Amino acid sequence: MRIDQADPKGRQAGEPTSALPATVPVAVVGAGQSGLAVGYHLRQAGVGCVLLDAGSEVGETWERRWDSLTLFTSAQFSGLPGLAFPGPGAHYPGKDEVVAYLRDYAERFGLPVLADHRVLSVRRDGGGYLLTTTHGECRAEQVVIATGAFGLPRVPDFADGLSPDVPTLHTSEYQGPSQVPPGTVVVVGDGNSGRQIAAELSKTHSVVLSCSEAVSPPLPQTVLGRDMFWWMSVLGVMRLPVNMEAPDPIVGDRVPELVAAGGIRAVGRITAAEGSELLVADGERIKPSTVIWATGYRTDWSWLDPAMLDEAGQPRHTEGTGALPGSYYLGLYRMRTRGSALIGFVGRDAEHVAAAITAARTTATTPPTTEGRPS
Repeated sequence: MRIDQADPKGRQAGEPTSALPATVPVAVVGAGQSGLAVGYHLRQAGVGCVLLDAGSEVGETWERRWDSLTLFTSAQFSGLPGLAFPGPGAHYPGKDEVVAYLRDYAERFGLPVLADHRVLSVRRDGGGYLLTTTHGECRAEQVVIATGAFGLPRVPDFADGLSPDVPTLHTSEYQGPSQVPPGTVVVVGDGNSGRQIAAELSKTHSVVLSCSEAVSPPLPQTVLGRDMFWWMSVLGVMRLPVNMEAPDPIVGDRVPELVAAGGIRAVGRITAAEGSELLVADGERIKPSTVIWATGYRTDWSWLDPAMLDEAGQPRHTEGTGALPGSYYLGLYRMRTRGSALIGFVGRDAEHVAAAITAARTTATTPPTTEGRPS
């Protein structure tokens, strides 16, 4: 781990440390893709910062994902600012490649990551913020909340009605087919994760995929020899403000053809669980041997100062600039554009937030002009 030149103990950039500074100009909560990207831009601007992360190593969140996970963005569109993702641009990286890239990124740019420093609370403290971590307290003039869009696994309330004798996994716990008992697996949720897992399990298990709507053809990964995200970037789709109600696109999966071939059985939305059975919206009852909840994540912001949150308990911000002075956010789902939570596009938001931080610091340190005033 590294500390930047602003370390009050006098260490230089690139020198390992595990000490939490008592004060720092900018504290970044989270050292995933969002935190690393804003850390890069802050370092480029000469702003001292520290990145506080709950994991024991950079990339730990990615490391915990299932073994066969691949990005639906190609390497060309999976890099952070200042460093292209290695390998052929048309390659779709796996999770281990992402972990290696993030660790190399932090090392290459000497980003001041303090691992195993979970932030327990952030509170307004005078003109700045007091952060309480598992290793003590740190005061920061400004704070960036970069914990990402995926917090706690979300499972529907009706899951409590399922018999404890039926094994269940959330996608955050799934690693591969070998951990799933033989029999009929019901994958509840047909987003990118649910579809990838259903396709993998169809080689070894009988798979039922619960879909919110009829299984529709995915967006192709390539069109006329170009990556789909190349087209969306050229056409400006990835920069447009987004409709929060619009569904996320499914990119390049094989579920429709597997359904057509009988490798996966698609059913409607699961609405209830009763003992050993799941109930489908059309009245069908299914007896699964295993249930995999591909039902996404929820966020918990209770550790933030209540003044930072709105009535629904969500961060108060405008395109990443918080309602409280000196507070900023990054990596939130569709924070500014459709790409705000994607590894290859979060860099744009990071540059925007870092510029806002730098501008605020410049304004705060610029003395008022006396031009035109009587002496």
